[in-house]
Amino acid sequence: MSIREPIVELKETELFKYLQSIDGDYAERITVFVSGIAPLMATIKNYFPYYTRHDAHHGYQVVCRIADCILPACLEHAAPEALSAPEVFLLIAAAYAHDLGMAVFPGEEQALAAKLNFTLEPGWETRECLQSHLRANHSSRGGTYIEMNAEELGVPRNLIAALDRLMKAHNYVIPKLEEELQVPFAAGNRESNLTQLAVVVCVADAIEFSDTRVVDGVLESLALDSSSAARKSYAENMKHVCTGDSLAVTDDGRIVVSGTFSEPEVLALAHRTFDEMEGWLQGYYDIDRRCKVPRLKIRGEPFQRDLVFTSGDFHRLGVRLNKRSVIDLIASNAVWRDQKGIALRELVQNAVEACRYRAHHSAPSDRYQPLVHVVFDRQRREVTVKDNGCGMSERVVLNNFLTVGSSRSREKSYADDGYAPIARFGIGFWSVFSISDMATVSTAPFESYRGKREQAERALGFGFDVQLTDLRDFTVFAPVERPCGTTITLRLKADVVIDDVYRSLKGELICSMVPLTISFDDAHEHIDAVLPEVNGQVLFGVRQPAAEDLGIKVFQYKDETESTRLSLGLAYRMEKGRATFMAAAGQSILGMMGGIHVPRTGVCGFAVPVRVGPLCIDVMRVGFYVANALTPQGFEFSIDRRQLIHNRAAEKFVADAQRMFHKGYRDFLKASGSYTPDVIYALAEEAASHGGNVYDVFTENELATAMQDFADLISLKLIPVTQRVSFDAAESNAKYLSLRELSKQKGTILCFQATRSPMRLGQGPYINVENRQSLELAYAFVQRGMAQASDVPLYLAPPNRSFSMLFDNDSTSTVNVVPAAQGLDACVLSVDLERVNFEEPPADVIAEIRGPWTGAIYWREFSTPDAKPYVFLGRHRVLVQRGSELQAHLQALADAGRFSALADTVNLLKEDEAGHQPPTLTHLL
Repeated sequence: MSIREPIVELKETELFKYLQSIDGDYAERITVFVSGIAPLMATIKNYFPYYTRHDAHHGYQVVCRIADCILPACLEHAAPEALSAPEVFLLIAAAYAHDLGMAVFPGEEQALAAKLNFTLEPGWETRECLQSHLRANHSSRGGTYIEMNAEELGVPRNLIAALDRLMKAHNYVIPKLEEELQVPFAAGNRESNLTQLAVVVCVADAIEFSDTRVVDGVLESLALDSSSAARKSYAENMKHVCTGDSLAVTDDGRIVVSGTFSEPEVLALAHRTFDEMEGWLQGYYDIDRRCKVPRLKIRGEPFQRDLVFTSGDFHRLGVRLNKRSVIDLIASNAVWRDQKGIALRELVQNAVEACRYRAHHSAPSDRYQPLVHVVFDRQRREVTVKDNGCGMSERVVLNNFLTVGSSRSREKSYADDGYAPIARFGIGFWSVFSISDMATVSTAPFESYRGKREQAERALGFGFDVQLTDLRDFTVFAPVERPCGTTITLRLKADVVIDDVYRSLKGELICSMVPLTISFDDAHEHIDAVLPEVNGQVLFGVRQPAAEDLGIKVFQYKDETESTRLSLGLAYRMEKGRATFMAAAGQSILGMMGGIHVPRTGVCGFAVPVRVGPLCIDVMRVGFYVANALTPQGFEFSIDRRQLIHNRAAEKFVADAQRMFHKGYRDFLKASGSYTPDVIYALAEEAASHGGNVYDVFTENELATAMQDFADLISLKLIPVTQRVSFDAAESNAKYLSLRELSKQKGTILCFQATRSPMRLGQGPYINVENRQSLELAYAFVQRGMAQASDVPLYLAPPNRSFSMLFDNDSTSTVNVVPAAQGLDACVLSVDLERVNFEEPPADVIAEIRGPWTGAIYWREFSTPDAKPYVFLGRHRVLVQRGSELQAHLQALADAGRFSALADTVNLLKEDEAGHQPPTLTHLL
């Protein structure tokens, strides 16, 4: 086809001829309009020389495609589908001008250069910054230009805003198109549907494949450019060359496309393009079908493709997936870990998401009240999850709901306007088949009913069934009238106990972002949006009366930020004017609580285990907290949502919960008269009793975090060591210092934290380093080893995690291994307070080693009676002598990333410590 003058082409189109027949004035106006913008459109190739055609001829081809894709009756004056003169004017104007903003307008060169910081030297037209600006803003730039020049372009003042919306719409994803153009519009004394007009333009633009789409000379220019951008442009242009104008719309609305390809990359690109077009057209078709008077002839069906590859056998899928096997895997307990509530959680999560989405896109005048209801029917062995959320169109069901691995959350509209979706993977629905054999779905989309509350209660929707035992390659949608939203009913498998599903679902819910009701038999439970209180019933259950008899109280606290909420409860007694975590002498509150209470954490009310820490006390033995992130923004989950992937969002959640916990604990201390270093120390020791005092592990960045956020809530007990002073007298003069106070002190702190038995075979003697006798023994060790009095204070600290934090953060810290009772050696750790780094993570440590041995390796200087170049400090720490051959060997393994080999080697060191000498380590020891 030859390219002719723009007005000559315009007057040949069916739309112009129809417009001229019904309104000569509008026909004249559109002629003026095309004449005015055609010269500007012709300049687009100057700024995008490698692009396909975006000039007036492209607009002409889009107008021709409009006639192809609409019903013939749209151009019959007396038909119900007939387009009005203003509507035809808008369609033609949008077809020609939707890419107008990709041009630089007369007189704006200097302003653009100043704004984008470039000079108007030769070649400025193709500056990357200019191209990016024009691409990103072209849909709004064109409308602004038309508004400023409306009179000379022949655009009626009352149609400027409508034309601007239509031009922008070609750059919108489908949900945003519906939302932005759902505004009342009238022209020519009748109501018009801007959304439908936008759909027509978008469909025509999408199927505009023609043999003139490639600009003359482009392929020759691209052949001389080896850049990645040029290669991409080459494929895009060749896609049009190979298909030419071989895309046709049949009389019954099907799309047939043909082409001949010699390069596999170009053919693959063509197939991907047609895949995308099929998805778009399905969405546009759904919108048009919901209009009062449908106008599209094109149906939302797959294209009939005849794309021939001349250089071999072209197969689209390099990796083929067996649909049945994939779905069987996803629906199995191999993914969902036999948690019966997970499947139901996925449906409830989708329902909450649907309500959040509808609320986000509803105006206050809609007075939308979200609601989710879960109904357990024991007699029918069914569970129903229903919501009044956004519902689903047929496009959404086919492209997302019933497509494995496809989720609406990946549509661009979900990332727009600050909306963060809970949904992620697009496989959650299939988890229901781990507990059910059939799902019945009924749904109606809300988009067409914005601002129409009564109609939204009687919306046009559809229903369908999904059975895993009968996995069909077709879906039948039966029309239904129902309120906007979705209802899914599961028929449970014969071996599934409905009570188990109910209890498991309850365990998945902390709270709910929208009103949620769970009904089972005649009982109805409402899940609140607020976090539950942590009270005596939560902590003690049926033991609450006994706890009250002992005088045990519960301190309750709640706090929230913009993105996080926390609810905390601490069990305590008052004794001698201060709080204690002991139920009685020698009896911790843990016994009254019936065991450890693991804190609950979640995102948007759905439980996800997250370790919030470090914390100043071992809260699980004295209380309980619940923390909930209020937004899913930024969070990433494991595929079964049972774990939160570590990232910035997770870090912020942990930091927020940590700060709120410590704020609450600080309030507890002040309210109970316990905000002093000695009581803070005693409470931490009480909370850590009965197995909570874990100090033989690497403390990572705990000291720096505590110093920054809660230095007042960590306290150390320091017993001064002096010659000729008894242990009892020294302990009575012990200092209790907060971390902040400790950071300003000078001196050396020693701590008896571990024992070793050199060349020991089998089970040997045991010393409990945490009891008072061991502390007294350590005092005697230190006292005997003292030199004469020094100006530098010397202290002994009880073994606990707080001292381990100091040890880890002093890169000069060391160990003195001295003979003790019963053939054991005592490992007395030493820390120089002036060398402790209170602000940064520890140095000279290889952490997070996992394998046969798990723990951290420290490079330190020390001495042992048997001159071994290593010493173990408990189960998960080993010190290795700096400068030794062993250190060089281990460092080489670490540098090579061979952490499994590191774990194996340290495990052999444990064997050596036990008296089993590994031959492979002889040269290192």
